[in-house]
Amino acid sequence: MRSLLSNITQSDIDLDPFPHVFVRDVLDEETHRALNDGFPSFATITGADPRFSPRSNRRYQLSSWPILIHPDMSEAWKAFVAHHASPAFYAEVVALFRDHWPNALREALGGDLMGHPMGLMLRDDFKKARILQDARAEINTPVLDKPSSSRGAHLDMPNRIFSCLYYLRHPDDDAVGGELELFRWKNGPVPNINVYELPPDAVEVVKTIPYRANQMVIFPQSIDAVHGVGIRHSTPHIRRYVFITAEIADSWLVSPAAPAPGRPTFA
Repeated sequence: MRSLLSNITQSDIDLDPFPHVFVRDVLDEETHRALNDGFPSFATITGADPRFSPRSNRRYQLSSWPILIHPDMSEAWKAFVAHHASPAFYAEVVALFRDHWPNALREALGGDLMGHPMGLMLRDDFKKARILQDARAEINTPVLDKPSSSRGAHLDMPNRIFSCLYYLRHPDDDAVGGELELFRWKNGPVPNINVYELPPDAVEVVKTIPYRANQMVIFPQSIDAVHGVGIRHSTPHIRRYVFITAEIADSWLVSPAAPAPGRPTFA
């Protein structure tokens, strides 16, 4: 299985509005087609009764461990997930962004992102592993009513190390919207970053990446890594992608505008 980071170098890193790599046609067409054709069914991902319609534009996920042990998942999917949720892929990510890891993350990991016990989400826990990885199939359900965003501008969980999105848009999907939006702070980070969506007036869109099959976006977690999903219009189609990540137990990401621990705040 070819890695998503094969032939990617530091020269591919775009710093605006925060360090990230965006690559079109990242995998060979044979591998992409096998993954696209073998994408897990809605029922496999959600466990939902197919007789009932899901709520509009909602996210569901199927983690790597269930994929790896599922009897009906293809070998292409199992090979893809096995590599991209492995210590080998994590090492590729660490090396690629070696000049862009936040000091707070380095400190949380004792000064070095490498050399730690690794595990797999759902199969392992933080008692056994310092870092847990995942490469999960994710979907946003059809948009059944008014146009909406599955999630506006936000920062990922404060214990996350990196985020990687690999899109597997279905060939028949003619939906409008659902692009990835990258933001910058207008006046610096807000104090409370641990919210589902950040205040719209605190950020501005800098870059829009269309929702397109066989493309990848990857970036380290940081206070500047604000992103969101663009408005999707009414559609019967499912928005499909793989989300690849690694996390630690500690919530290391804190806004520089947040009150210091123990310091009183006043309304």
